[in-house]
Amino acid sequence: LGATPARVLATVNAIVAAAQPGAHPGEWYALTEISDERPLRWPDDIVRVSPSAVENFTKCGLRWLLETSVGAGGTDVARGLGTVIHALAVLAATGEGTEETLGKRLDDVWHELDFGGAWYNRKQRVVAEEMVSRFLRWQRENPRELIALEESFVATVSEGVQIKGRVDRVERDGQGRAVIIDIKTGKHGPKEADLERHPQLGVYQLAALLGAFERHGMTEPGGAALVQVGDAATRNAAKEQTQIPLADDADPGWARDMVDTVAAGMSGPVFQAKVNDGCRTCVVRASCPVSKNGDQVC
Repeated sequence: LGATPARVLATVNAIVAAAQPGAHPGEWYALTEISDERPLRWPDDIVRVSPSAVENFTKCGLRWLLETSVGAGGTDVARGLGTVIHALAVLAATGEGTEETLGKRLDDVWHELDFGGAWYNRKQRVVAEEMVSRFLRWQRENPRELIALEESFVATVSEGVQIKGRVDRVERDGQGRAVIIDIKTGKHGPKEADLERHPQLGVYQLAALLGAFERHGMTEPGGAALVQVGDAATRNAAKEQTQIPLADDADPGWARDMVDTVAAGMSGPVFQAKVNDGCRTCVVRASCPVSKNGDQVC
């Protein structure tokens, strides 16, 4: 009767802990202290960002951290199919593939893709053929000069910050400027209203401005584009979604400002979870405090 509230709570906790290991409130990971408050460290103290990483971090910093830094990302057949289409696009661009020969190449690798059922396998084969057909038509009608394929690059933004990545195609427009092309095979593309500040395209352009493709005699970006050949395309043709050149933008420095902001966030101690249009398919939503699947980490 003379026990204090604190003593009662301690007694209850002891009883619970004895009855069920791990049940003590002090062991609940939702209530534990932060294990490490230090900022994320990068090798050589250089933050190396890729165009896709900038886009992913902008959407959700926590997802970027879990997928990229601790390997929580997943793989799926759709990504495997995308890799095959990209490889066929390279063959087509080098003049080694007509629609017929590319179809034969598709036969050679198709057995390595498992779609989980014969009927769905046949359906996806048709989808792959349609993607190839759309790309070939887009390539024939593309007025720009192809300069390089699957080109790796590195560009220094500032001390301690680099852009590092690979582009599907580097092209030259009529004014001698670099135009970066990214081939997309997914179901959904960005809204037209979002292209002006599309992060990935902006980083491509910034890299070109910083000399990433100077070896080809191009230091001025002439824009960048996503070429949709999957479901995000029109029925019979690829859909080119273009971002205007940085020099023509009302704020030519927006891409550099974005990269600086993202680099600072990537090397910080806190990574924020954000609700976005990718939450439904996020592979780390069980560890996300803004997802109903991750309520236990709130």
